[in-house]
Amino acid sequence: MKKLIATLALCVGTAAFAQEAQQQKPPSEQQIPGPETKEEMDTGIDATEVGPGIGGAAKDVVGADTEDQGTFKMEHAMKLQGTLKDATADGVSIARKGLPDAELDVRDKTVLKLDGKKVEKTDQIPEGASVRARFQIEGDEIVALELSATSPKGTKKQ
Repeated sequence: MKKLIATLALCVGTAAFAQEAQQQKPPSEQQIPGPETKEEMDTGIDATEVGPGIGGAAKDVVGADTEDQGTFKMEHAMKLQGTLKDATADGVSIARKGLPDAELDVRDKTVLKLDGKKVEKTDQIPEGASVRARFQIEGDEIVALELSATSPKGTKKQ
C-alpha cells in the first residue's frame, strides 16, 4: 500500500511539473523587467573605462597602427606582386593575376623605385610596369612602404 501511494504521488507530481513547464513561454518570449533608473542597472563598470583598455590590448595583439608607432618598419612588411594599373599622387592600384586589384596608399615615407633607381612620384612609374610592393596595414588602410617597379617592354623611361 505504501508503494502504491508513493508511486501515485510521484506520478501526480511529475504531471503537475510537466503541465507547468508547458504553460511557460520560452526564454526568448518572456519579458524581463528592466530597471527604471541607472542606479538599478549598475554593473560596476563604466563603458568609458573599458574602451581605452580594449584599444591598448588590440594594439598589442595586432601591432602598431600609426606611422609614428611603426607602420614603416620593413621587418613586419608583407609583400605582393603584380602590374601597375593606375597611379595617383596618394595611391596605386596593382592588378594581380587571379586576385582582385590591390589598392595601396602611398605616403611621403614610401620608397619608390623604377628599374632600380629612386623616383619621387608615383606618376613616374608607367602603367603596365611590373611591381613588387612591400606594405603594412594601418587601421583600415593598406600602406605601401616600398614600390619597386620594372618598366614594361617597349616603354621609355621618363
